[in-house]
Amino acid sequence: MPALTILCFAYSISLFYRGMIAVIAPELAADLGLDASGLGMLSSTFFISFAVAQVPVGIALDRYGARLTIAVCLWFSVLGTALLSMAGSPFQAFAGQALIGLGCAPVFTATMLFIGRHYTPEQFSYMTALVLAIGSFGDIFGTAPLALLADWLGWRWAMLVPLMLAALTACGCWFGLPIDRPEGEQPSLALLLQGMARVLTLRELWPIFPMVFASYAVLMAIRGLWSGPYLAQIFALGAAERGAILLLMSIAMALGTFLLGTLDRRLEQTKTVVIGSALLTSVSLLLLTLWPQQSAWLAMIAFIGIGLCGFNYPLLISHCRTFLASSYHGRGMAVLSALSFIGVALVQGLSGWMMETSAVMGVAPTEQFRYLFLLLLVVLLLATLAYGFSRSELRQKPSCCLNVELRPEC
Repeated sequence: MPALTILCFAYSISLFYRGMIAVIAPELAADLGLDASGLGMLSSTFFISFAVAQVPVGIALDRYGARLTIAVCLWFSVLGTALLSMAGSPFQAFAGQALIGLGCAPVFTATMLFIGRHYTPEQFSYMTALVLAIGSFGDIFGTAPLALLADWLGWRWAMLVPLMLAALTACGCWFGLPIDRPEGEQPSLALLLQGMARVLTLRELWPIFPMVFASYAVLMAIRGLWSGPYLAQIFALGAAERGAILLLMSIAMALGTFLLGTLDRRLEQTKTVVIGSALLTSVSLLLLTLWPQQSAWLAMIAFIGIGLCGFNYPLLISHCRTFLASSYHGRGMAVLSALSFIGVALVQGLSGWMMETSAVMGVAPTEQFRYLFLLLLVVLLLATLAYGFSRSELRQKPSCCLNVELRPEC
């Protein structure tokens, strides 16, 4: 389906932006004079902007449809990429990251809405995983290819490639996506905001929220930020070597996303698959905590393990979706995306503060990263514990459980 192909390409651009800082972090930090805390905040700025934008994005998708919303927003990413590439100060880099996050904000939610409208509920998790796996080529491009390009041209000129791709994608969305602006009288802004708030009142979602908050945050703390500095500081690896290891991690993420979706479709036990993936991810984090400087090979194996098992976000969306009325799917996914990206921003910001504080206190780099991996391990295990109290997904849902207004009677 051409529309789904265009959305996959848009999603791949979004994934590229999420992880690119990890590859060019040492060079970017040196160029802009950023310490560990500043680097963490720079990376998290994308996710903060992305999360905050979910409220207006959710409303825009309901009012104007995916075609107009994505096509317009992606031009903010183009502008942000240009600003980041020319940044002469940290403030300009932060502004560029904020614009990039705003531009990418509607892509994932719009893609999930498209799948929800064109495929059955039983196919939702599998199709979502398939789209995310295909879109992972953007994440793959943000590893070794970006590292080689940055080595050749410098990180600033390397940003011209995603800038042009984002511009082409914006044009593709405008001319290639079907007009999907809702017809008839649209609900008021107050009613739309009230509907988003109601999603947070669903008690069935409360035990799932910690995992939504933490799972992707832990993955992106590694892939999107600290993997590059870790490999550079502990093992003295250059940009090309770092990019090669992160390329393997990204391939594992793409493969793992597809495998988890397939496993969920066959077992029809989303909760079990999510818990299993979180525990396997915890094993890799434990290896990094115990032996942070053992060898680059061990680090690579652990990163691959985290990539293979850590991206269970599509399954969490599928799990939450079974408790929402169809009329709340758009706003529900916007709320969940916001919660997830707030988690990424907070974990990256907290980890950056911790790394900088420990450096000021004279803690050796090896111990700094040991504490980092321990922090991520504890966050993920606590979220998994809370998730264990969640209700299993509703494969066949009574009508009362589909409607937020009727939630008290369920």
